[in-house]
Amino acid sequence: MNGNNQPQQEQHRIAKRVAHLETAIDYQGKAVQDLREEMLAGFVRTDAGFVRTDVGFVRVDANFTRVDAEFARVHAEFVRVHEQLTKIRTVDFRILLSICLSTALGTMSLVVKLFGLL
Repeated sequence: MNGNNQPQQEQHRIAKRVAHLETAIDYQGKAVQDLREEMLAGFVRTDAGFVRTDVGFVRVDANFTRVDAEFARVHAEFVRVHEQLTKIRTVDFRILLSICLSTALGTMSLVVKLFGLL
């Protein structure tokens, strides 16, 4: 009897192990499916973050464009002021040179008159 019962016990044990493996495989399949769904949800959130980042970059680019325009305006103002200073400096140099020459000629004529060299 034990001889006939032994293969049946062995079959029962194998069936039990197979059932355990099938259950474990089902749980693994569910775990993989849950992981897949979580990854897809994470990818959707990441894509949304990239879209927000792209919008932020557009806003930053607009700000850089505005700042570049402001720098161009300030640079043009510096160029204008520099040109005005150059004109003023040229006029001031002419005035100072004429003052120096007038003073030198006046002093020379005074010296000539005082010492009667002419």
